[in-house]
This record gives sequence, structure tokens and C-alpha cells, in this order.
Amino acid sequence: MIANRKFGIGTLLAAILIVSMAFVPAVSAQEESLNGTDTLNIVSVKQAEEVASFSIKEISGSLSNFSEWGDATVKLSTVYYDLDGKKSAYSFNIIENKQQIGHIFISATKDNCPVLEFSKGKIPNEIPEFTTRSESLVQEHANKLISENNSKAELTIGKMKPLYLGPTFYYAEYTLTDTKGNIKEKVIVDLPFSTIVNFNESNVNVPVGEDYFFNNTYLQQQQEMRIQNANAQWTALEKEMVDSSSYSASSSVEYSISGVPYYPWRDGCSPTAAGMVLGYWDTHGYSNFPSRDYLIDELAEAMGTDWPGNGATWPWNIDDGIETVCDTYNYPRFQASNDYVSWSEVKTEVNANRPFVLSMLNGGTAIGCSQDYGEHSVTCMGYYEGSTDYVLLHDTWSTTTARYLAFGSWTGAMATWVKYVTG
Repeated sequence: MIANRKFGIGTLLAAILIVSMAFVPAVSAQEESLNGTDTLNIVSVKQAEEVASFSIKEISGSLSNFSEWGDATVKLSTVYYDLDGKKSAYSFNIIENKQQIGHIFISATKDNCPVLEFSKGKIPNEIPEFTTRSESLVQEHANKLISENNSKAELTIGKMKPLYLGPTFYYAEYTLTDTKGNIKEKVIVDLPFSTIVNFNESNVNVPVGEDYFFNNTYLQQQQEMRIQNANAQWTALEKEMVDSSSYSASSSVEYSISGVPYYPWRDGCSPTAAGMVLGYWDTHGYSNFPSRDYLIDELAEAMGTDWPGNGATWPWNIDDGIETVCDTYNYPRFQASNDYVSWSEVKTEVNANRPFVLSMLNGGTAIGCSQDYGEHSVTCMGYYEGSTDYVLLHDTWSTTTARYLAFGSWTGAMATWVKYVTG
């Protein structure tokens, strides 16, 4: 993980995912039960293919960078599972003129949004260098086990089982068996990073208690909110697919705040993201704020950002830091507050032309990008509402392009609202 994009202490926050795996239940399909109740939550391969075919029409009609997908078709690539062995997602290759031009992931359960991610790139488990490297790592691990146990017995490596634990979290699971067919160990490899991972171990002390923003209560609330939002998206999408034989771009809504500046990463992602928010207000009637670099420097100091250092900022310091800088420049009526984020609040703030800071725990990958956000703060300045909802971001990495990120593509998220209070 890249140190300069963490909004907090990266190893600590990464451990939260390993310890709680809060995102996993949201993408874990329920197996069919005898009474048939849970089958209503299952998405079949056929249903997923219909959603994929419908969604690429929406994407091509709404996003100019994907206009070539308008006449494309989809073909099933991979069925993915979660850590419990339940189906989590389906990936489809997007085909145009018999050529693969991209891919799209569809959830295998209605407890997660229909479209999990899409890209013009290749699906990770279809990239030979990833799969070859993962097999080599498992073979090395098996040899090490034999050596450590002073054993001459052989271990057989089973067929790769593809795992999908959320946007950009692609893994390969291998079962090691002895000559008698007994399972000795299951080995999981992170495909993009070519490392063996163990989700059952963590040597990092994770903060506990209700005062910690990303506490267990909050993560549970986020999971429940994701499920509710996903259920609503599935209902709306299924209705739209029945009512219309083809997607109409008029059924989607997109709005962005004009005039929000692009600032490159400086001192840390949180002060940079906050700098873009105040930079917007600087050109909208509140011109006392200093120039870009000096503004970010002051925000970093006020937030207690580790700079010089790795640029890490504890997210609960973001609001206080913003207010401190606003007070310094004689704007005491600017109020900043940290809060959990909902889709309705995103739309309310953007429609009111109020950009805000969005801090993510294990954030996913924006459309067209290859790097996940991880622990990162960005400036939210717009949204897209369709069969899948997206937030539009100035992410401190690109200084020319707003990024689309599927809403809820994170284990947890915190919004820092910034408002000018009159009266």
C-alpha cells in the first residue's frame, strides 16, 4: 500500500479489514434453503448476464469514454466465491467484433449493488503473469511446509478457486492435500500483488470503543446500509429492465459542482482534499484564503497530518482542521462536521453546490483506474444516479479528470461536510 495516500495509519486500518472482513457479508450470496426464502436473494448466471448486457448499454450511453460498448455483447468469464465458499460475483468479458474490449462484474447476491465494477482492462485471473506467479508462490509455500516438517511426503496443489471480496480485491485459493487426500491447508494469494495472505491472523492492535469512528457498530451500520441500498438498486433495475427493452440515458441523473479546483497531492490526501473544498469557496465569495500550496500546508498543520512523513491524517481531525483555518482567515461561520455518509446526503450537498471531503476505509477502484483508493481522502463534487450510483471525485491523483466511483465501494466512509452558516 502506498504510504502517501493514507488518511490514517495504513497498517492499522488494513488490519480492520482482515479482522472484521466487514465487506464480505455484503457480497456473500446466500445458499438455497429448503424453504426457498433465501433463493430470492440469489442472482443466477442468466440473470447476471441480462444485467450485464443491459448495464453496458447504460454505460455506453452515459459515459463518453465507453461509447464503443453500445453494440457490444457480454460473455461469462468467471464465477467468484467468498471466504465461506459462497458465490460472490460473476465477471463477464465485453466483446466487440470478436475482440475483448473490457469487462464488467455483476453481484451474485442482491445484498450488493448490481454492477460491482467495470473497466476496459483484462480480468485479473485471466492475466497469465498473475496466475503463473500465484501458482509458483503456492508451490514455494508447499515446499516450505514439507521442509519445516522434515517430511518426504508430497503435497498436491488443487485447482485455483477464484475469490472476489469487493472491488479490486481479487484472490486465488488453493487447497493443499497429502497423498491420502487429506486437506492440509488452504492457501490464499492476492492476485494483483502476488502475496500470500492470511485472513485469520493480525498482529496489529485495532482501536476499540464507541469513540473510534470506524468502530464495530459503525461497520455493522455500514453493512446494513449497503444491503438496503443494494436491494433498492436491484428493485429499480429490474423494473427498468421490464419496462424498457433498451436503456434510455434520460432515466439517469448526473450533476456536478462547477468550479471545484484540481489540486495535486501535497502534504497528505486529507489536507489536499480539504484544500480543494476551501479553494472552491475562495472563488465563490470568500477570497481571504491563501494560495493553494500555502492553504494545504496550513490545513496539514491544523489537522496534525504526519508531514514531513507519510502524509497520514486521522480522519476525525479533518473537520477541526478546516474550522481552524477558516477561523484564521476570519470566516468563523464556516462549519465543518464529520458524519456517516448516505446517498441522499451526497445528493443534498452536491445539489446545494457544497463540495465535501470523503474519507474511505479500503476504498475501491474508480472507473478507468487500475489502483484502488485504499485508505484515502478525496473531494466529492458530483454524483451519477442510474442503475448503479456513482460519486464524482477529485482524487488528489489526477489534476485533469473527475473520477467515477461506485457508491459504497468501501468498507467504511466518513464525510466531512463544509457549510457556511448564516444568521
